[in-house]
Amino acid sequence: MKKQILSIVATLAFVIPMSIIGFAGLTSRVTADVPFDFNVGGKEFKAGKYSVSRLSPNNTAGTLIIRSADNREVANFNVNPVYGKGETPASFVFRRYGNQYFLARVFDGDGKQGYELTKSKAEREAAKKRDIITQNAVEPEVVTVVAKLGQ
Repeated sequence: MKKQILSIVATLAFVIPMSIIGFAGLTSRVTADVPFDFNVGGKEFKAGKYSVSRLSPNNTAGTLIIRSADNREVANFNVNPVYGKGETPASFVFRRYGNQYFLARVFDGDGKQGYELTKSKAEREAAKKRDIITQNAVEPEVVTVVAKLGQ
């Protein structure tokens, strides 16, 4: 019994700081002017200026929030940390299937770390339709929109 408790305590002592470190990035708001309509999760957003930030300043969980400049369009979404090669500039990265764009990653430009969104049901369906039409499981086009840290 003591071994099990000690094992659990040791595991938590390692996992909790690592999870905090893993989501320590994105300390500020990342803003971009997206020139096309796009989807986040199951929600559609019109072309325009958007910002991504933590759900709350103390939030160390993997949840971010996207909002339009006028705050009329808002959505929360779950993310996982992802690492770019070298310094990655502040950007929103989209996957494109035909004329549909899906937000895939967000980088704040403050290092190599960024955040990857899980694929939504709508994105999986778009990918499936594309694969049926092309009769080929090709990778979607990746479109990057330059962003700014802050503002």
